[in-house]
Amino acid sequence: MVIQIKVLYIHKPNEVELEFLKKEGLEVSFHQHPQQTYEEWLEKEIINADIIVVPPAHPFGKEFIGKAKSLKLIMVSGSGLDKIDIEEASKRGIYVANAPDSIAEAVADHIIALILAHYRNIIKGEEYLRSGKWVGRIPSELIGHTIHGKKIGIIGMGRIGAELAKRMIAFGAEVSYWDRKVKPEVEHLININRIELDKLLEESDIIAVTIALTPETKHLLNKERILKVKKGALIVNTSRGSVIDEQALIERLKSGEIYAALDVYETEPLPTSSPLLSMKNVILTPHIGGYSWEATKETSEYVARSIVEFAKEGKLPKTVVNRC
Repeated sequence: MVIQIKVLYIHKPNEVELEFLKKEGLEVSFHQHPQQTYEEWLEKEIINADIIVVPPAHPFGKEFIGKAKSLKLIMVSGSGLDKIDIEEASKRGIYVANAPDSIAEAVADHIIALILAHYRNIIKGEEYLRSGKWVGRIPSELIGHTIHGKKIGIIGMGRIGAELAKRMIAFGAEVSYWDRKVKPEVEHLININRIELDKLLEESDIIAVTIALTPETKHLLNKERILKVKKGALIVNTSRGSVIDEQALIERLKSGEIYAALDVYETEPLPTSSPLLSMKNVILTPHIGGYSWEATKETSEYVARSIVEFAKEGKLPKTVVNRC
């Protein structure tokens, strides 16, 4: 029996996800007709959708929400919520939920990879070897540093921040954090302390930005704060590009006093004209931090289960972020 609930995917669901939802009797719609543009398809299908699944990078604001006359749940297939107009959804009685758990582990792993790439000169070492320069003694500029004993300050102690803190403690780093709220449950679990943001910037060898982008956190690291970062420090950003004033960061990087490892940018894809692309003291990746095959699979499964429970039982996902 087909349940009279329509699930609309803004992106193409994977086969396992699709089969599971169809087996449970739900009507699933996604763009798959080449003769119809994506815009034409969405305009038609959004009107009577009950549940909409949105990738984190896809804007879903007031205009879209207003067109979805039957909408009851917006499910983000990832952790980021900055593209969703949660206030408008709440006004219209529409729940918003995300799927952050599996992605948190993937992002924390990616941060570790970026830190190690910098501290162990991975990219420089590969270039040195591939260019045929390795013919004898290793030059001093390829000798790296250990993480043990370094001070790491984590900005944002949510799921990603907590996963990163556990990993960094295992490396023997000295971990502190700043968040808008004290997180006693995390402090108790992994024995870390909250410090003031300016103190974190001034003292940390590694600054990891994992805080969510909100109106309050846009340009949280502004020019004044970026100038407080101590010489030789590494800034790693895997949250959203706009948490940092990118132009101010570029100006400080031009001085050669600090380093950066970035997975997110104020404009994405990163424009080919960006000065970041030519900087030797920067490591860049194309917003891939949350992607691993395992995280993608687990996220899809969570989204599909949440949809079925909501459709059949009226059960809200555990990750609902608003009240209606």
